[in-house]
Amino acid sequence: MLTIVHILLASTCIQASPAPPSIPDPPDKVRESEDLRIEIIPMAWFPRLLGTYAIGPDGTELDVETDTYLHESELAFSGELDCRFDEWTFRMLGTTFSTSGSGVLEQAARVDGSLLAPGDDWSSEYAQWSIGAELDYALWRPFADRPFSWSDLRDGTANSNAEGDYLVDFRLSPRIGLRYLQVNQTFRSNSGGVDYEHDAGVAALILGALIEVEIDTRPVLPLVRSIAIEAGGTVSPLLAGGSGYLSSIEASLRAYLTPNASIALGFRLQGTSFTSEEYERVGSVMGLVGGVSLRF
Repeated sequence: MLTIVHILLASTCIQASPAPPSIPDPPDKVRESEDLRIEIIPMAWFPRLLGTYAIGPDGTELDVETDTYLHESELAFSGELDCRFDEWTFRMLGTTFSTSGSGVLEQAARVDGSLLAPGDDWSSEYAQWSIGAELDYALWRPFADRPFSWSDLRDGTANSNAEGDYLVDFRLSPRIGLRYLQVNQTFRSNSGGVDYEHDAGVAALILGALIEVEIDTRPVLPLVRSIAIEAGGTVSPLLAGGSGYLSSIEASLRAYLTPNASIALGFRLQGTSFTSEEYERVGSVMGLVGGVSLRF
């Protein structure tokens, strides 16, 4: 009889014991920022022309700053269209730039086969436009629910804002794409008998990398919803139109005042080092950019 009582008491204690607390599953839904998102970024660009150019066989390298004064800051356009889904970002980029100058040569120069003497007059116009298509893949995201696309899903509750999106998102992305650059330059000298124009385009393969950080700043800056910082660079060997390469350096900061609109500031450099026919250009177009961005 005593044994039966002991069994009944043990059974009652087991049934009365509370169940162990359940461990919540990690989030299994895509964050809002990982859904399809489109962003348009029109900006004013204030670049200067830097470097050298040479025209014709055995042409003299003319410095755009010290020889022919094509170095003034100009107002230009830089635009970007981003389409992002999860780790992938497809970008379309376009820029325009032009400048001009005139004066007299301070030293002799060979241009388009003619030898110009010191004191000969000159006038020149330089213009370029470019368009590019790039594909970025966020290879490493240390604060995301999956640091790598093949990583196991983890609990990201600590890195969630009030809407359930990321407080901090860091992306390291390799980049590949194509870029087309059209260059037009004229050089004229009435006293030296030179009237030259080069108008040609080059196509290049884009290879590079990009770092992006977006931070929800409302806990410390209530008037700014978030900030996004980007920095990257590319080297682009020419595929057609000449020999050499193009390059780029970019950095930007966007302050989002609403979920879908921001003020954007940054820096953009487009480098060139190529020969096309009998025209050689080494240098860059570089300057500050400023504008807005709109998300959809």
